Amino acid sequence: MITAEKVYEEIVNMPTKEREKLFAVIARRGFEKDIYGHSEVFDDIRQSPFTVKEAAEYIEVAEITLRRWIKAGKITYRRIGRNIVFDPDSLKSFKRKHPTGKV
Repeated sequence: MITAEKVYEEIVNMPTKEREKLFAVIARRGFEKDIYGHSEVFDDIRQSPFTVKEAAEYIEVAEITLRRWIKAGKITYRRIGRNIVFDPDSLKSFKRKHPTGKV
């Protein structure tokens, strides 16, 4: 069975020139599309709730900005005890509607 560890070991043991060729092929073929859609990139995102820090990173804004949006009611969240959390599907939807992070 092929495992990541075995493949990595084989890559490390390759002569330098062959490794360079391998990475060149990966770079050329691994990113053939110039633009990937939001769903292509983020549909596999986990399904557990996001913390404020994780949500801010995901939607690419500062935590303080996200906290302002929470206070202003601009983004959907819920509380678990004293913690603020975000539903992954709500964040995906929010990110699609506000791709630049501006509300």
